[in-house]
Amino acid sequence: MLLSRFFQKLHRKRESLNFRFKRTVYAPALWRWLLVNSRPMHLSQKSAIVFAPHQDDESLGCGGLIALKQEQNIPIQVVFLTDGRSSHPKHPFIKGEEMVRIRQQEAIDALQILSVQPSQIHFLSQLDGHLPKLSSSERQQMLAQLVQLLQTIRPEEVYVPYRKDVNADHIAAYELIHTALLASRIPAELIQYPVWSLWKPWVWDFSTPELKNAYRLPIIAMRDRKRQALEVYRSQYQPLPPETKPLLPPGFLDRFLSPYEIFFRPEANQK
Repeated sequence: MLLSRFFQKLHRKRESLNFRFKRTVYAPALWRWLLVNSRPMHLSQKSAIVFAPHQDDESLGCGGLIALKQEQNIPIQVVFLTDGRSSHPKHPFIKGEEMVRIRQQEAIDALQILSVQPSQIHFLSQLDGHLPKLSSSERQQMLAQLVQLLQTIRPEEVYVPYRKDVNADHIAAYELIHTALLASRIPAELIQYPVWSLWKPWVWDFSTPELKNAYRLPIIAMRDRKRQALEVYRSQYQPLPPETKPLLPPGFLDRFLSPYEIFFRPEANQK
């Protein structure tokens, strides 16, 4: 309780904290707080869909869960909402369709390590970065596509990015999937997984209901396979020549190689 009050107080002052303190002290402390205060989560036998805004989000947030479900022959599908083309907008040689091809193949190869077959993977190919900017007609068309997908597969669990996950595509993805699930009338549990908010946890509001309903799933048996899957995403975690630095910052992957994956579940599903 005292630790929670401490972080609530720091949260109110987060704008005044310098970046180095946020990254080296505050973020690791918040991560430990989340692990201590989250509830144990057991792998369910329910069929599932994992919705990922970009190629690698599925492995970052749910790689261990995906591998565990596959090991137990629990039906699971992975759906990528965007084509990933905008990850290297200033690269001198790799543009547009070539980046789409690279990231799609990385996704197929990474998911194969997690035992997911190509027939279980869906690419909806919306423009990377465009989810928050969909016109009314584009939004309706995508919602219809998502509803049809949900009604065809009829999952019992639906995994989506955290509704305040810092990245605009992630936030828009949650809103789209939430709306589509309601329209589909399928009684599936909507479970959120954080990605960018694990890297920048100081954005959390400690009064948000998700943090009160955080769960930790042990993935130690699949941690090495998750690491291997993430390493397949070379376009994201290694420099693409002539670039000399990777797209994502040093240390980013470390936060996702924990023995646990974190999920936010609806209050009604508290155990």
